Amino acid sequence: MLRQLDRHLKIGAGLPPARGVPCIEQIAAELRRLDRQRRGGPTQCSERWQAEVVRAYDNWLQMASRCLGVTERLDRLTGVERDLERLRVESALESAGLALRSRS
Repeated sequence: MLRQLDRHLKIGAGLPPARGVPCIEQIAAELRRLDRQRRGGPTQCSERWQAEVVRAYDNWLQMASRCLGVTERLDRLTGVERDLERLRVESALESAGLALRSRS
C-alpha cells in the first residue's frame, strides 16, 4: 500500500521530483523507529535525548503530512497543545493509510 501511495504522490500529485526527499516508505520506517525510541528504551535515561527524539519525530510527522496532504500545526504549538496536535496528526496519517506503529 505504501508503494502505491508513493507512486501516486510522484505521478498524480503534481509534485516536482526533488532530490534528497525520502519516499513515503522511508518516512514511515523512520517514524516507526523514532516512535519506538520515544516510547521506551535508552531515550528514557536523558531528558535532553528524549526531547531531541520527540523533535525529530515531529519533523518526520510534518514531512509525512506534506506528502499526504494532512494539515498540521506542530510548529506553532507547545506543551500539551502540541502533544494533542501530534495525536491528531498521527490519527490523520493513519486514516490516510500510513502505518505508524510496528505490528509486533
